[in-house]
Amino acid sequence: MSRLLENKKYFLKTLKVAALLFTEKKYNDCLMYIEKVSYSAWYNFPGYYTSNCFESIIRKIALKNLNFDIPASQEPAEDSTLHLFSEISSIGGHSKLIFSWIENDKKSKHYLMSTWQNFQQVSEIAKSYQYNIDQNLFVYDQKLSIIEKAQKKVDTLKENDFSRIVLHIHPHDVIPSLVFSSQKLKSPVFFLNHAEHTYWLGAPVTDFLLQIRESNILKDSENRNIPIQDQFFLPIPVDQSYSLKKTEKSILSIISIGRESKYEPNEEYNFYEEALKIVKKFDHVVFTIIGIDSNSPKRKIYQHERLVFVHPTRDINQYIENADLYLEGFPIPSFTSLLEPAIAGVPFVLHYHPASVYKIFDDNKEKGIFYPEDLKSWELEVEKMITDENYRKSTNTLQIKYLQENYSSQGWNIKLQNIKKFSQNKNHN
Repeated sequence: MSRLLENKKYFLKTLKVAALLFTEKKYNDCLMYIEKVSYSAWYNFPGYYTSNCFESIIRKIALKNLNFDIPASQEPAEDSTLHLFSEISSIGGHSKLIFSWIENDKKSKHYLMSTWQNFQQVSEIAKSYQYNIDQNLFVYDQKLSIIEKAQKKVDTLKENDFSRIVLHIHPHDVIPSLVFSSQKLKSPVFFLNHAEHTYWLGAPVTDFLLQIRESNILKDSENRNIPIQDQFFLPIPVDQSYSLKKTEKSILSIISIGRESKYEPNEEYNFYEEALKIVKKFDHVVFTIIGIDSNSPKRKIYQHERLVFVHPTRDINQYIENADLYLEGFPIPSFTSLLEPAIAGVPFVLHYHPASVYKIFDDNKEKGIFYPEDLKSWELEVEKMITDENYRKSTNTLQIKYLQENYSSQGWNIKLQNIKKFSQNKNHN
């Protein structure tokens, strides 16, 4: 039996257990169980992108246990956005997306709400992104049960009218599915789809799905039964916050950035091995991979004086500003890590033969954007970018033009304002 079929078989068994816990009115136990199973489904894809059974149980628990009764709501006095997240961290594209949104959307007042973290945790991380909390944060006692935390959030939403609520949640977080089970809460709910390739909770309570990749719109209309007219393409906003140092130098600096788990080799892909081949073949190349833990065994296995591993850090200015080439990591690429150096002017080579869920772009060779068909094609493209300076520069010119048109702060803002206009008079359903 294949791994996918094994995952599916296990997942289907869990539906019966959840239903039994619900029938026995063990509601908190049921929700904790759904959360654990959903965590497993996130990492061990069962062939389902959502579960009507789980979502139905969550909604029934919410309607039996939560008080949604609110006075007649009024229109928000100002344009306001609530960013609801499970947890944030000081590194990683998921967290950075929240603060990039806030930084680029200056026409709205922004609020933060966490389901899993306390005030100190969120405020310290927010400061690392130069965001001042300033009474704009809602957090709750983490010792409360899931149902109690959900009720606290419902109470907060009763007291505050937001123009929109954006979910930046982990795929297994049950609380948003509880909180937004009633349409008595009027603010429209947007789901930022940062885990489009896998299973997640929350599809039935989502009014509008925000896709960071346009190609996902048709897929999610099929996979999660979310109508195409309720989906929008809102790419990752990227500010040109780095200035490349155009100095004459004898070395060629290649960089790649991502979580260590994304580089983990499998039967088809081994980024470390390819990096090692490159520095062995080209004496003038220094290859730096940022995001590899200090105690990682990969540092010894792929040891070379010009293959440099850097611990996870947000202090990446020096690496980007001195880079001559960026190689997108594999088997799992990191979109944010690619876009920041790319829009600053670093030429790049994309992942080879990726699954469709790992493609942030559509192939367009005329724009300098394409995914090599196989490993050999990738190696030839990398070699050409290393050895042919004219080719590297001409490709880079095309890439920058494309990115400015689609991923600049100005382009992103135009898309967001259109989304706001479309949803202006829409209530949560």
